[in-house]
Amino acid sequence: MSPTLEAVPVYGALDRALASLEWVLSESHRTRYSSGERVLSPVDTPGFSYLSSGTASMRVGSEWIELEAGDVLFYPRGGLHEVRAGMSSEIISVTFAAAEPSQNTLGLFPDALLVTRFHEHEPNLALLIESMARCVLSATETEISKPRRDGDLVVCGLMTNMIVSALVRQWVELGCAPERWLHRVADPYISRALDALHAEPGRAWSVQDLARVAAMSRSSFAERFHTLVGQTPASYLTGVRMEAGMELLTRQGLSVSDTARRLGYESEAGFSRAFRRHTGSAPAVWRERRRGTSQPAA
Repeated sequence: MSPTLEAVPVYGALDRALASLEWVLSESHRTRYSSGERVLSPVDTPGFSYLSSGTASMRVGSEWIELEAGDVLFYPRGGLHEVRAGMSSEIISVTFAAAEPSQNTLGLFPDALLVTRFHEHEPNLALLIESMARCVLSATETEISKPRRDGDLVVCGLMTNMIVSALVRQWVELGCAPERWLHRVADPYISRALDALHAEPGRAWSVQDLARVAAMSRSSFAERFHTLVGQTPASYLTGVRMEAGMELLTRQGLSVSDTARRLGYESEAGFSRAFRRHTGSAPAVWRERRRGTSQPAA
């Protein structure tokens, strides 16, 4: 039985993802680190860290991530374990709990999202983060330079949702999101078919085969695919094959005939026609031009 799905074009996928994210603020605080200081900082809840000044490295899971002043590191499922300052640094850390509607979307995120130069991309929101440093005090913080105001918890909670949404949007716009991430957000069923096409571009895929992968009926799949991707499955497959063909012709050095065979074409001529339509040049001519442009200048 095919799943009943609302039609959501891919250009609306980010809106859908952001709309599903909802957070409840736990705490926020500013921490000063001296040059070279290394501190264990286990954080099991979602949060983000904004490097207000200096340089630092943060370990999320087993991965070390380098930050410079103005960068933000978002860890949507927690997992921050250690902070290591490069030069003297100030870090504003905000932790929060994910509300129930966020759970499904959170599974689509990597363990850490780094947005570099956030203070340049979103200067007003960077100032909001600076102002959040004392919305909720850490349990271990004793020095209070500015008393907390009534209503800070609510106000900063709303700010948190806005800032995280901006972080995710900037992460997508900077091209940091994994390949086809928005398709996964928009429709996990169609994304299965897209992943299958990219994994085996040389397979003789039929619409029925792809519909089976997506766990949908053939007619529902074809309509849904075109709505989401903006192309028919056959047209999209051709594009995937051409991109794979470029890789095989250049980096792997396959002949035109071997490339055609690897990508499921019955003849070299059929592959060459499709390649010319896609690039404007025959495969051999295109490869020679690429080789020419990659030669270092004398």
